[in-house]
Amino acid sequence: MYYYIRMASSIHLYGGRILINIAIVDNEKSVLENIREILLNLSGEFKDVHIDTYEKAENFLVAFETTRYQILISDVDMPEINGIEMGKKARDRDPNIYIIFLTAYVEYAIESYRMEAYQYILKEDVEERLPEIIERLIEIVRNHSIKYCYIGSDTQRVKMCQDDIIYIQKAKGTKYTSFFTVKGEVRERISIENVLEKLMSDEFVIVDRSSVVNLRHIMKVRDNVIYLSNRDAVEASHARIKKVKENIRKYWEEQ
Repeated sequence: MYYYIRMASSIHLYGGRILINIAIVDNEKSVLENIREILLNLSGEFKDVHIDTYEKAENFLVAFETTRYQILISDVDMPEINGIEMGKKARDRDPNIYIIFLTAYVEYAIESYRMEAYQYILKEDVEERLPEIIERLIEIVRNHSIKYCYIGSDTQRVKMCQDDIIYIQKAKGTKYTSFFTVKGEVRERISIENVLEKLMSDEFVIVDRSSVVNLRHIMKVRDNVIYLSNRDAVEASHARIKKVKENIRKYWEEQ
C-alpha cells in the first residue's frame, strides 16, 4: 500500500527574523517587471524581502539548487518547461515552498489546484490580488522561526537549517554518522542517540537503529520502504514501520 504525503500548507522556519526570498518566473520581460514593481511597492514594509526574476524555468531551477526560496510566483504557459512542471520540480526540492501561479487562461486552474498551489491568479487580476496575498504569505513565513544546528568535525563545522536535513544514517563499521541534506552529505563522529538530542525535534523519527528521517521530506511509503525528497529510499525495520506511519499521519494532520 502507498501512503502519499499531502503537501504542507505552512513552512516551518525557526529562530528570529530571516531573509525571505521570492522568485518570479515568466518568459515575458514586461510581466516580470510589472510583478517585481508590485512587490517593490510593498518592500517598504518588508525590509527583509529579496526578489529574483527569471525569464526561463530552467534558470530558476538551477538557482533553486543553492538558493532557498520560500515563495515562487510563476506563469503557467511557458516554453520548454511550463509552470506546472517547474512547480512539481520545485516541490521535489522543497515540499514546503509556497507557489502562486499566474496565467491568462482559466483552464489551467484545475491543474494548479491538483498540485496544491497556494494561489492561482488570472493575470488581469494581478494588481488587485497579488499584494494582499504576498503580504499574508510574508507574515506566515515571518511568524515561524528557523532551527539551526552545527554539523561536522572540530576543524570544520557547517551551520545547517534543520529543515534541510533529509535523513541521517550511521555509517556501517565506523563511528561516523552521515547527514544527507538538500545540499549534499556531511559527516560527523556522533551516535544516533546524540543526534536526536542535538536536533530536539519531533519531525525527526527513528526508522531503524541506524537511520533517522525528517518527516517533512518523506514523499511516500511502500511496505517498509520510505521514499524521500532527494529520491533516496530508506528501509524501516519491521518493528518500527507501524510507529513511523503513525508519525507520518500525525504530521499530515498538523500541517
